[in-house]
This record gives sequence, structure tokens and C-alpha cells, in this order.
Amino acid sequence: MRRRHGFTLIELLVVIAIIAVLLALLLPAVQKVREAAARAQCGNNMKQIALALHDYHDVNGRFPPAVVMPYAQAGNDPLTGGAANPFGPNWAIFLLPFIEQQNLFAQANPLSYPGTSNLGNFASYNLSWRNVRGAVLKSYLCPSDIGPGTPFTDPGGLPPEPGWARGNYACSGGTADTDHHISGDAGLPNPPFPGLSKGPIMSINFGCRITDILDGSSNTFLVHEVRIGVSSADRRGVWAMGMPGSSIVCAGRDYNPTPNNRLEQSDEIEGCWRFWYAGIGSRDGMGCRSDPTRYSMAGQARSRHTGGCNAAFADGHLQFVANSISQRTWVLLQSTNDGLVPDNDY
Repeated sequence: MRRRHGFTLIELLVVIAIIAVLLALLLPAVQKVREAAARAQCGNNMKQIALALHDYHDVNGRFPPAVVMPYAQAGNDPLTGGAANPFGPNWAIFLLPFIEQQNLFAQANPLSYPGTSNLGNFASYNLSWRNVRGAVLKSYLCPSDIGPGTPFTDPGGLPPEPGWARGNYACSGGTADTDHHISGDAGLPNPPFPGLSKGPIMSINFGCRITDILDGSSNTFLVHEVRIGVSSADRRGVWAMGMPGSSIVCAGRDYNPTPNNRLEQSDEIEGCWRFWYAGIGSRDGMGCRSDPTRYSMAGQARSRHTGGCNAAFADGHLQFVANSISQRTWVLLQSTNDGLVPDNDY
């Protein structure tokens, strides 16, 4: 009789252990490849947005406004930073025809805002452009981030507005709070580094011309990354909402000094108190000021990429900016006309 040969139990366990070790080695490599591909796609989206912004500039003679807000007033946080007020379309809405979204642009009809009614009567503003707020646009989403399927619902709106689709790209709106950059105001003498002219490239009711970038287009940020909020009540990462952290980066102050900072009380956005938790900044990198009296004034560039964020410069080139960039360099690169040479630490 022939004797049958097979694996013993010990041999089988050894084979299983070897396979487990190989899988443990393989999975991180696969994840790295996936993240590299996602980061490349994210950067490509930003590159296309930068090119579209230049196409807009060619047609209109300047970049689009960060957001249209006829009633904005410097120093008036509840008015200028309160999302319950009838703010208008943002740069991403105006850019739609230049990213092959002409039909969506026609549906939004942003030039119909605010209408011909009394500008002092908020109830009379034409907000029909917001009909497109729920459109999910892959061109405005970074595949490295999570949460695009959880739209933002603004509980503070009048009435509350659900269904704001997510996005991951924000125009560079300067370093001072948004109410200090209205119509291109240079933000003097706001900290940090008071006395420096911090002209924004896009801000409330303002988009600069290439010729206004006195520091050079290769030394001035145009577009940043932002992360999608931690909950449906977090307005960060909303492509059609012209608010800091949503589609505008207005950053560099001491409470949000550099990209991806891990301060617990970082971004100054309305409604943070609704979802804030211990570790939101130190652990999860999405800190915000949990004071219920705060409005949307400043939001930092953030991403899920290891070590930094993608940024597009005003000359169109794309660069990965390290989290280790100094606050001074970060501030100088936000400004169009500070007249200083930034440190080469990014």
C-alpha cells in the first residue's frame, strides 16, 4: 500500500504565518501606492483649477471674487462672517464655465445676485444661485479626503439650508480675517507681522489682476487645499460656500499659523461649538474655536496627505508645501505686495 503524503499541522501553521507576514508587508505598500495616486489626482485637479482661473482672468481682466457680499463691513463679524446673512456666489461658482460646467453655471446664473431689490432689505436678495449647492463635482474633490458623501447642513441659516456639497479647494484669501480684506484691503496693521502689506489675491468683492501681484506670481499662493468637516454641521470643505474654511483660506494668524496645524482652537468658523470635541485639533488636525459667539473669519489650509498640502501659485505652478513651513514664509506667500523675499523653507 502507498503511503499518502500531506502537510502536517505544524507545516500548515508555518505556511499560514508566512502568508500573514507577506500580507502585512504588502498592505502598507498598496496603501502607499493608492495614496500616491490619489495625491497626484488631487494635484492635477488643483492644476486644472489654476488654469481655469487664468482663463477667467483672460476673459474678465482679473481673478473672480472670493465671494460676493455687497453688505460686508470691516470689523462687523456677525454681519460679514455670519452665514445666515444673504452672501452671494463664490469664485468656484464663477469658474464653472471654465471647468466644462456651463450648464451648471447657467442654472446658477450668479449675475442675478443680489437682484434689483433694496440692498438694505436682506429678505429681498435673490439667492437662486444656491440651487446648485448640492451638485457633486469631481473636479472640486480630492480623492485623498473622506466625507464627500456627507453634505453640510447649515443649522444657523434662515431658513436652515441642507445639502451643501463638499469640496477640497479654496482660493487664497490673505492672512487677516476676511472682514479686513474687503475689496482687496491689504489688512494693515493686523498681526502677525504688523506693518506688512498683506494684499489678498482674492477676497470679499475682489479679485486682483496679475499686474497687481507686485511680489511676483511665482511667490504668491492662488489656490490651497482644505479638508471636509468632521460632521454634517462643520462648514469646512464646501465648494459653493464663500466662507473661510469652506472655499477660502484666510490664514497665518497666531491661532492658525501654518497648514495642518494641530491647535485645538484653530480655525475661526461659525458653528464650531456644535461639533467641537477634545482632540479635534491635537489628534485629528481639524481644530476650531469653540466659542459660540465666533463667526467665520479665518480658515487654514489642510489635507490628508502626509507632511503637507498641495498649493497652486499665481503663475500656475503646483507645489507641495510642507507642514514645517515657517509662519513668516506662509504669511508672505499669501500676500501679493508685502515687498519681502520669503524664506526658502517650504
